[in-house]
Amino acid sequence: MSNRDHLTSSSTTQTLETIDSQRLAVASGGAMSSDAQWIMMHESSGNPRAQNAHSTAFGAFQMTIANRKHYMGADYASTDLNKQYAGASKYVTERYGNWHNARTFWQNHHWY
Repeated sequence: MSNRDHLTSSSTTQTLETIDSQRLAVASGGAMSSDAQWIMMHESSGNPRAQNAHSTAFGAFQMTIANRKHYMGADYASTDLNKQYAGASKYVTERYGNWHNARTFWQNHHWY
């Protein structure tokens, strides 16, 4: 992750030097759980533009293109953290029930 990551919303572009808890709360509307934050930081260090060199995983939550298309629809390529979080939340709810269960799975398997 570079020292300068960009989050793009539909109306503005913000430059974040680091993702700290205060900025993360602002970027995600204050609603991101600590378990979701933990997974995001372990998956991408909070970078909504992170690209996995070995798969189609992309974004802050490193969702594969198939999962992004399924859970994010037309916004599957978005670098907007709010849209990525919403899509990842749908995935987590369907697969694990909640973010806490997803984190527990991640801690045991190093993926979710």
